Amino acid sequence: MAILGLAAGAVGAAAEKVGVYDSRAVAYAHFWSSPASQERDAAIAAAKSAKAAGNTAEYEQRSKALADHQKKMHEQVFSSAPAVEAMAALASKEAALRREIGVARFVSKWDEKSLRSVKEEDRVDVTDRLVREFITPTEKQQKVLDSMKTKPPISLWRMKLLNLFGAA
Repeated sequence: MAILGLAAGAVGAAAEKVGVYDSRAVAYAHFWSSPASQERDAAIAAAKSAKAAGNTAEYEQRSKALADHQKKMHEQVFSSAPAVEAMAALASKEAALRREIGVARFVSKWDEKSLRSVKEEDRVDVTDRLVREFITPTEKQQKVLDSMKTKPPISLWRMKLLNLFGAA
């Protein structure tokens, strides 16, 4: 009896696998995805149209929105800010992706707080798989993605300062 109890307890204690991803790579892939590119192109066209029509207020508003978006993308692609837009774009596919990969949830590799309780052996790198949901990288894009694997992100506070002072 004790042996059966031990076996049942051991099975119940099995740790869940967690899909860990580099949010920079996922944000980068989302940025270059067709839907994100179309949305960005439409926003740029709308700003140009407002400028051509002499609608200064609308042009300035749209230009500011584009600049703010660019800063946010810099924080996500070059630093450790969460890939909010990219993960939102995957929301409808997330459950199916988790089942396919065999993980209970996705966590950014930069989210130290969430990863504290996850043992190293329970972490599964899902970065490349999530990237492929957005793009099939060109040679140039693959070089950028590969460089992210060996280079640490710019600290988030430094990136925010660079954005604040217009250096990014």
